[in-house]
Amino acid sequence: METMMESTRTFAIVTMGSGDYLGSTVRDLALANALWRRGHKVVIYWMMEVNAELADPGIAHRMLCHGTRYHFATPSGFLDQCVGRLLFLLPRRLRVRTIQARSGYVDRLLRNLIHALYGRPEGDRGLARRLQRLLARDGASHVLMSFAALGPLALEAQRMSTHEFDYLLTFQGDEQFAAHAKQLGLLDEFHRLLNEAIRASAWPSVVVSADYADRIVAEMDVPRDSLAVVYNGIVQSERKVKHSFASLKSAFPGLSPHYPIVAYVGRQDAEKGIDLLLYAARLLARRNTAMQLVICGSTAKGGTYRKVLDDLATHLDLKVFHAGSISIETRDALYAHSHCVVCPSVNREPFGLVVAEAMSHGAPVLVPDYGGIGEVIRDGEKMGGLLFKAWDSGDLATQLERLLLDRPLHRRLAGNTRAIAKRFTVDNMVDAVLNLLETATRRTGASAATPDAVTDA
Repeated sequence: METMMESTRTFAIVTMGSGDYLGSTVRDLALANALWRRGHKVVIYWMMEVNAELADPGIAHRMLCHGTRYHFATPSGFLDQCVGRLLFLLPRRLRVRTIQARSGYVDRLLRNLIHALYGRPEGDRGLARRLQRLLARDGASHVLMSFAALGPLALEAQRMSTHEFDYLLTFQGDEQFAAHAKQLGLLDEFHRLLNEAIRASAWPSVVVSADYADRIVAEMDVPRDSLAVVYNGIVQSERKVKHSFASLKSAFPGLSPHYPIVAYVGRQDAEKGIDLLLYAARLLARRNTAMQLVICGSTAKGGTYRKVLDDLATHLDLKVFHAGSISIETRDALYAHSHCVVCPSVNREPFGLVVAEAMSHGAPVLVPDYGGIGEVIRDGEKMGGLLFKAWDSGDLATQLERLLLDRPLHRRLAGNTRAIAKRFTVDNMVDAVLNLLETATRRTGASAATPDAVTDA
């Protein structure tokens, strides 16, 4: 049972929104909803974009900054507060489609954000000042930063504020921000300021898998004892819910219930390695292995890679059921009717929300033997899918063929999926976060530095 102090917590979640349901946004909003349902006050501070419909009614929303703030290397309050507000009068889908039509523009915004935080002696003081004013107005006691790379912003807001609060950093894709820092020649400063923000927090920083913790230690010079593993949580599928195949017809005309469906669901960006899946599908087509390939999902960086995939499928003479964003209902129906779901990523994935979601619907998965994603499909000796050699389209084809042709293997893996997915409930994630906050507070005091040793939460 929570103490009175715990029950009066006010959580401010600073998240970098997107026009579609990206993994970090989904994770942050699931956390926000669960905290709200447990009686905490929750406020969401959005950066770049907004996805307020993912949040429970009653949760407050604030716009911390619009993407236009980082149109130039120097942050612009005018472009943020004036031009950004005007652009937000347009429908969200139109805004997102327009921005993503400009190849490389989203990367430019993120690169300018990193330059503002790590390449200027004063950082982005204007945004830090706005953050501290919002936190004071909302009475926030606990600030949860969606990305650890935003740590200097939280630290600067804390330094200039008379309102007391502490912040928790989460690593969930921060290697992308580190890559921007490297391109800008700011990697050393990125490491220095990131570690400064980590040390100033009252709590260890969250990492979303054990492998990702190892990666952060190796690549960002972060001490291992300043990190705590908290796996992401997903909304679990209910077995009793039946998803009609007919619901897939409008999104994927011509899709048949009579042939096995192999699905990719997720961001359509270059690091996701979807081209490897196309090469593997071509190899299987030459072996006359029957399958229907479905590729769908949003993009964070524009439609260039999706156009590459269309061209590649044409050159490989592949029929692909290819779509962009789909509704949650269509996505769940696709999971439920897929023979397997493939994650062909060439990135060292920190976690794998799609993989956990697919298994919760009973679909076996195929993932690379690289990164934290392998932790998601394994529970002791039980597996909810197969591994393939990372970056190897030939081995991807071999393992996919096993899933398509070896029926006893497929049944065994499918039988494990739901039980393995239940390790990744939203409640488990929230319990781990709250336990981390409480344990570190008892050990160090609310404003002390990171403890010397932390057990994975």
